[in-house]
Amino acid sequence: MTASSRLMRWIPAALLAFALLPAPAYAQNTKIKFVLDWAWQAQHAIWTLAQDNGHFAAEGLDVTIDRGFGTGDTVTKVAAKAYDLGFADGSFLIKFNSENPADQLVTVVVLMDASPNAVVFMKSTGIKVPKDLEGKTLSTTKNDGPNLMFPAFARQTGIDTSTIKWQHVEPRLRDVLALRGQADATVGWATTTVMNMMATGVERDKIAYLLFNDYGLQLFSSGILVRKEYAERNPQAVRGFVRATIKGLQDLVANPRAGMASLLKRDKLLNHDIELLRYELIRDISFLTPHVLKSGISTVERGRYESAAKLVAQASEVKATPKMEDTYTDRFLPPQSERMLKQ
Repeated sequence: MTASSRLMRWIPAALLAFALLPAPAYAQNTKIKFVLDWAWQAQHAIWTLAQDNGHFAAEGLDVTIDRGFGTGDTVTKVAAKAYDLGFADGSFLIKFNSENPADQLVTVVVLMDASPNAVVFMKSTGIKVPKDLEGKTLSTTKNDGPNLMFPAFARQTGIDTSTIKWQHVEPRLRDVLALRGQADATVGWATTTVMNMMATGVERDKIAYLLFNDYGLQLFSSGILVRKEYAERNPQAVRGFVRATIKGLQDLVANPRAGMASLLKRDKLLNHDIELLRYELIRDISFLTPHVLKSGISTVERGRYESAAKLVAQASEVKATPKMEDTYTDRFLPPQSERMLKQ
């Protein structure tokens, strides 16, 4: 037998042996850059626990987590490919995607079933209902999610926004203005502003807020956002990140004190007790809603989603009627049985 004939007999056998080898495992240590929506706070313990408890590592992910500077900033950074994924309010994508067709983002898991977007104020201002905001001075941060959603809230509640005087300031000054009486109220997350006020010594029963969701604006809130093209090219990485994130949230709900301890490793200046109170508020408003307890994390109903999206589109002057698939997909979620939360 010639050398060439022996080689021809060997090749099919070698190819068969190669075909019978187990499929390569999902690549280990896939690097992911992830940006939050804000400075470190209680809700971000989802990802510190996912990191500390090995959920990212189990998915073969090497995740870098950076603080954020508001929803608008986070969306811009993910769209610009400075980060692979971000945590931000998905409602903002309705306007962003319509204006940036080449850089569209999509929400791949909704973590906050109800929005904590609110107008927060001292009870001494006399504000009780949305119409009371007319003629008042409000402090806000331009790129922050609540500010971006305020026009939808105003439209839904019939507020004449032309009567409102705005003070657009840095995030660290926004709540201070309301505390000093330089603004009548501030627009932000109730879970952030109430805690910021309490941290200065203000008693809880002196603070009040108007939640957007309590006035017919049934918004889903923040979740994991990613460029559509990145998700298409890296489905396993996105799927793994979503699974690890859900496990991190389940860990946080099961043991919030461990979550706060994990969080304080990243920012030692945080107050453990304040962050625990913040977590309890955001848990009750956004995480453990009746819908989530019944149906699981990120079980999104088309009717509710598109009804809220329509209001946001109208307030944002987006002409097209939004469809759920324009800004949200469930294709990267684990089965419903793996997405349940317990009180």
